[in-house]
Amino acid sequence: MPVQSLFGGAISIDIPQGMVDISNFREVPDNQEVFANADTDQSVIVEILESIEQQSHEAIKFHFEQLAETNEAPNIHIIKTEDVKVDGIPLAYMLVGQQQIAKFNEREQGENSVLVVLALLRVPDHTADILVSLNAPTSVSKHSSSYKNIDMLQIDASKATDQFLEMLHTFKINDYSLFG
Repeated sequence: MPVQSLFGGAISIDIPQGMVDISNFREVPDNQEVFANADTDQSVIVEILESIEQQSHEAIKFHFEQLAETNEAPNIHIIKTEDVKVDGIPLAYMLVGQQQIAKFNEREQGENSVLVVLALLRVPDHTADILVSLNAPTSVSKHSSSYKNIDMLQIDASKATDQFLEMLHTFKINDYSLFG
């Protein structure tokens, strides 16, 4: 996995091979870094948010539910939540879940089932929450524009989670001035 500098070098993390920086193709909000693999339709997103009130596993569940709302996901399922260790981060949690998501404006054509592996990294001294997510389609509607990649979708939840944890263990904040 190649190391990527994020947010002007303030954060670094290894991103899975084959992922490209989406900001080279379309506008991405300033508080996000987005990478995607066109062959597998997998994506990795790193997002900096203001810290929320909820604590521990309730906080990561809240973020997962907010993501589902943003994605207009009619069905979600939380598979598991757990504490994780990330160097330099005092509080870190991981959630593995499933969401039914339509791609872009394809809601009428059908939804894809997407495995979402989400980490919440809390930076309490700077009242910031950092979300890192891996999104991996596990089944695709035959009407989706992603259907052409159907052979690439042999995603195993435990393998995706292991890959995510490997990536997460390389996460590093290099410059805390990023948080103001």
